[in-house]
Amino acid sequence: MKHTIVFFLFLGVAGSVVLGQVESLPPPVVHGSSFEIISNSRYSAHSGFTSSLSDTVLSNVLWAMNRVPSFGSSYREIYVATPSNVYLYAPAGHVMNVHLAGNHRYSSNSAFEVGIAVERYEEAGLAVQAGLLAGDAFWSEGSGTVISCPMAFAANYANSDWNPTHTINMVDVFGRMSVAGLTDSCVAVSSDSTLPQPVTDGADTFELLINGLGQDTVFDPAGLSLSAVSRLLWAGYGVTPHMPTGKRGLTVPSAVANYYLTRKIYLVRDVGVDRYHNRLPPGTDLTTSDHRLESVTSGDRRDALRVACPELPTSAPVYIVVCVADTANSWQILEAGFAGFQYLMQAHALGLHGRLTAPITPSERTAVITALDLPATDLPALIFAAGEPVTGVAESGRLPNERLEVVRTKDGLRLNIRLAETGPVRLVIYDLAGRPVRSWGEVRLSAGAHSFEWDGSGDKGRSLPAGSYFGHLIIVRAEPVQLTARITLTR
Repeated sequence: MKHTIVFFLFLGVAGSVVLGQVESLPPPVVHGSSFEIISNSRYSAHSGFTSSLSDTVLSNVLWAMNRVPSFGSSYREIYVATPSNVYLYAPAGHVMNVHLAGNHRYSSNSAFEVGIAVERYEEAGLAVQAGLLAGDAFWSEGSGTVISCPMAFAANYANSDWNPTHTINMVDVFGRMSVAGLTDSCVAVSSDSTLPQPVTDGADTFELLINGLGQDTVFDPAGLSLSAVSRLLWAGYGVTPHMPTGKRGLTVPSAVANYYLTRKIYLVRDVGVDRYHNRLPPGTDLTTSDHRLESVTSGDRRDALRVACPELPTSAPVYIVVCVADTANSWQILEAGFAGFQYLMQAHALGLHGRLTAPITPSERTAVITALDLPATDLPALIFAAGEPVTGVAESGRLPNERLEVVRTKDGLRLNIRLAETGPVRLVIYDLAGRPVRSWGEVRLSAGAHSFEWDGSGDKGRSLPAGSYFGHLIIVRAEPVQLTARITLTR
């Protein structure tokens, strides 16, 4: 398990404040806890908390919520209710503008309440889940002080009392409470060995991972390992150690612990279509734990799925189809969004590419059900595509034919350099935190092409964890040139 790292993530936070109209926020901080261990540890509480939390908690929550991708919404409004005022978050300056004076919290015991207003409930689900985990990232080993819960009653109150410009989809209520803290204890053990045990702690911290989060469009068509598939499925809707209501909790919250997506998540690969189960057979007892696949259809149905939903990236080798029973039920669509955020984050933590597709139109739903031979009662709400990144990534320099290119090989990665002039260069690989992990030192190279092999090890010879890195080529001249290429290291 990781400890808090006491350094700041530079985000270009504006410092100017207009007195009485704008309140500044401290810069978001980076903790040492991984996305996986926070997901494995999190749980929600409706009451029993107090109203004392630092502005840094609020800062991290707002920043994280705004980092999630959009599904084409023409607006995204994040409101904050504190004991003083209701604010509208301005992400460009990382400040809060006073929207409504006075105390308008739903709960008198909350520290602050955050409401999200977007066009699509799927997108609201992504933002709410990001905010939940951003708060839980403040937990330390053995104890914690931040607790939160999405509350429908709070959303109803906000829409009637906060005077929002657009309808608020959901409000997340935050407060202080003593909690169990972080744990990497894994309870997602397959009862039939169809899935290997997932990994409940990772290398990339939550904040650094979400800072680089994005939607990918191009995939290597090669299939994913069963280990990677297992970790994706668990992150999206897997069981966790806590049992706050007598039911075994999951990586995502659910309204009154109904867990609407139970038995409604499907894995589509070259070998067929499988239903994902997180409960023991028959999969409906919410007090139990499991992590298994049930075959639905054999044979490759991916082309049929791509025809049924043309917005899907066509080169992805794996798709996860998230279904609901009622597409008009906002709680069910929110829950699909919760899971979608988890899939996207886990993919990037594994060094994979990922893309969420939503909304799914009524005609597409019918076509997907037919293509995959799903039960008619399981209505596709969101589809996640995952796969390895493409084999080559390059950045060109200012001079003709000057470039840095990353190419995947069977033994690792090759960094290809092309120089327009003879001279000294420095080639360094950095992790997401900006720390150098592998350096070839300064060398003098002739004009033309050169290659550097990288097996994924650091300067001390130890294998580095899977994830995202950056290759920096510095061409030493009177005006130095720096070329940067993102590197995805997979295991």
